[in-house]
Amino acid sequence: MKPSTPAGAPPADPAKASKSFYARLIAGLGGFLAAAVSLGLSLYEARTSGEISRIPVDTPVVTGRWNVTLHSAGIAAEMPDGLRIAAGKQALVVDLTLENLSGESSNIFRKTLKLTNVEAVPEPQFYLVRDRAILWDLQPSMPEAIKVVWQLPAAQPLPNILHVDLTGEIFKPQDNLYGQPGWFPKEQDVARIDLPIAKPTASAGTEAKP
Repeated sequence: MKPSTPAGAPPADPAKASKSFYARLIAGLGGFLAAAVSLGLSLYEARTSGEISRIPVDTPVVTGRWNVTLHSAGIAAEMPDGLRIAAGKQALVVDLTLENLSGESSNIFRKTLKLTNVEAVPEPQFYLVRDRAILWDLQPSMPEAIKVVWQLPAAQPLPNILHVDLTGEIFKPQDNLYGQPGWFPKEQDVARIDLPIAKPTASAGTEAKP
């Protein structure tokens, strides 16, 4: 039985009704997409607008797996193990205290420090001060005095103030890919420390430049 049409009302046009439905649907989808884009931009701006905290020298910074305290920077006359610096090179050294806060030995500390105002930075070498030897693994809960060395071309100019960023890690009981526990890098560096670069001795063969 067909529904009755009110007296005096024009007959319904199925084509117009269909067009009206699709117009409302498209308008609704457009509004949803605009809201999603707006939310995405807001989240991106909130994530990227945060400034890195500037931390004074000799202040401990917990980066996740590591507790890091930067003390000083300078140009060394020799390597921490007593060996001569290679010809045509200079050794930029940062002195720090490093503590492993995890529950197991680790050597994943080489990317903890980033020099943000020195060009073409090579991989650093970490030396244990008490042994005057290369640091391979750091035991948990045993803070150690460390020298971190970057060997740079002797002619490369260096700033008077070294900007060092500390990268961070976060522990996840399960990662998204394998479902395994582990330490994963944070999206943003956790701190920045400004270290005056001490002038080298005459035997280092170079001067710090502005």
